[in-house]
Formats: sequence, C-alpha cells, structure tokens
Amino acid sequence: MIKHIFGLFVGGLLLLGDGTPAQAQQKSDVTIKVGTYGGAFDQVMMRYAGDLFTTRTGIKIQIINGNADDHLAKLVAAKGREAPYDIVFLDDGIQIKAIAAGVLGKVSASDIPNMKFVYDEALNKDGYGPGMDLYSCGIAYNIKKFKEAGIAPPTSWADFWNPQLAGHVGIPALETTMGQCFLAAAERLAGGDESTPEKGIAKIAEIKAQSYPGSSATITTLLSSGDAWMIPWLNGRVWSQIDAGQPLGYVLPKEGGYRGLTMMDVTAGTKHRAEALAFMNEIIGPLSQLGMVIEFNYGPTTNLLAPILANYPDLAKKLPASPADLKALNPINWEIFNAKLPKAVQLWDRQVISK
Repeated sequence: MIKHIFGLFVGGLLLLGDGTPAQAQQKSDVTIKVGTYGGAFDQVMMRYAGDLFTTRTGIKIQIINGNADDHLAKLVAAKGREAPYDIVFLDDGIQIKAIAAGVLGKVSASDIPNMKFVYDEALNKDGYGPGMDLYSCGIAYNIKKFKEAGIAPPTSWADFWNPQLAGHVGIPALETTMGQCFLAAAERLAGGDESTPEKGIAKIAEIKAQSYPGSSATITTLLSSGDAWMIPWLNGRVWSQIDAGQPLGYVLPKEGGYRGLTMMDVTAGTKHRAEALAFMNEIIGPLSQLGMVIEFNYGPTTNLLAPILANYPDLAKKLPASPADLKALNPINWEIFNAKLPKAVQLWDRQVISK
C-alpha cells in the first residue's frame, strides 16, 4: 500500500513543484534549533523532512526534546535575548499562551508558500504559525472486556457515566491533552462550555473511575491489561496499539470528537528566521505530511493529500483525512479554556482527586 501511495504522490510533486523558498535552494552552513516532542515524532519528521532538507540546502537541524510547557517556559525565560529555539512545536492550546507571552513571530504564505494549501482549521487566525499535524480525541476501549461484560460498544461521551462501567474507566489527568478534551466534553454534557469548568468538573466527579492516568504510556498499560476498559485518548495512540494486535477499538462519539493540532512556530528571538521559515515550509509540504500520516497516523494539515487518502480507506479511517473529517470534530476555544484552567485545576483537586 505504501509504495502505491508514494507512486501516485510523486507525479503530483513533479507537477506542483516543492514550493521551497529561494533561500532554501542555496547551500548554507547554518544550524537551526527545533524544540520538539522526541521519540517517533522526531524520527518521522527527520526522515521525511529534516534529512532531505539538509541534503538539499546544507542547513543542519538540531533537535531539542521536551514537552510543550517546558519549551514555552524556556522561551519566556529568554525573552529579549536570543531564543533557545528557532522553531518550536506547541499544542494548539499552548500556542495561545505563547502568543500572549510575546515569544513567537508572525508568518504568512509569502514566508511559507505551502501555507496556501493548509486547511483553514489549521491556520492561526492571528497570523502565527500553522498546524503541522491533526489528531482527534475520542474514546478508546477494550473490545474483549466489553464483550465479556455484555456491554455494547460506546457511542457517546455520556457512556463514561454508564453504571455498568463503574470502576472500569480511566479519566486522564487534567494536565494532559486527553484530560482537557474530556473536560470540554463534560462541560457540554452538563449544559455549559469552556467558560463553566465548575459544571464539567462536577459532572466528572460523578464518575466512579478506575484511575486518573497522567500519560499515554500509562493509558497503554491500563487498556492493554484490561485494568481499565475505556479511556479518552488520541487517534494515533490508539491505532498504534490496534495495529500491534491489542484488542482495542476507537470511536468518535456521536456528539463529535475533539480536534487537536500540533502548531509550528518561528520564535520571536531567532537569528535564523529565513532558514527556519524554509524548514517550516518543508515540514508542511506533502512529502513530509504523507510520512506523518503513514508512520504516525496523525492527519495532514495540507489539503493536497485528501484526494490521495480517499483511495485508501483503511488508512484514512485512522485519522482526520479530509475536509469532512475536520468538520466532524469539535474545536476548543483555548483562550477561554486557558483562562479558566486554574479554576478547573482547583476544582479537580477538591472534587475529583480527593474524593
């Protein structure tokens, strides 16, 4: 399948051109620093973007691993001086905090030509960096445990309150992406929205949870062992386990899953803006994006791949692969959510964790 995808794709590249800015065509001895997530994310990015980019331009890529909160803290600490990164990857909710802190630079399609192919949903409305991948937050569940208990597969966020599942569901910690998506879902189920965390936390406190996992590694163990039967999780993480043979299923609830983005920004304090922009253009180019789809099961932000993925339904079902898929996912208003998060954390600690 992969060979066939790439066969179709190469012809398209020859017609489209690679959209690379002129400065990337000139050999350079610059090294740009990229704040990223580590692990398979870095490996895929370097395989399909970094290594090819360095070969063509001479610009070297230095990867600096960490979580998004730590990257933001380092950028804030260095404000007014040379930034510790030239490019930084941040979750969409954390990008909003970084914009408010004044540590990111604005960009446009004239800076990054491939931005003209990026879905509107993956563009920052205020002119900061675009999304470089898309994911969904939905429901992961242990198919074997559900069958043994005679419980129908989940179809709704409300199924977390099913009495038959009491003591068998995991609720991700509030500092995780999954936990924040679930809070947004609970807020809506309780008749509120991002501005009313008290409604969502009170709703979550009604659940008799098995655990409150703080990482995807813990969720993997809980679901594969059967200690937890159902947990909110991200599509790429679940499908990697399904493809490895675990008896898991993944469902986007009838109310809609939640849309997540990994945003990519040039920093305000970089001394290598032109080189950073050229590499950002490479990352949201179709070859790099296709590598992420195939090896990481996260959705592309470029609309160039939608007609190709439509021919591979077994692959497309694992990720947001089309404009219709994006419209089926709920966004989170991160400006409001972040403003209310300190209150949500206090309520979480009192009403959920301490019970």
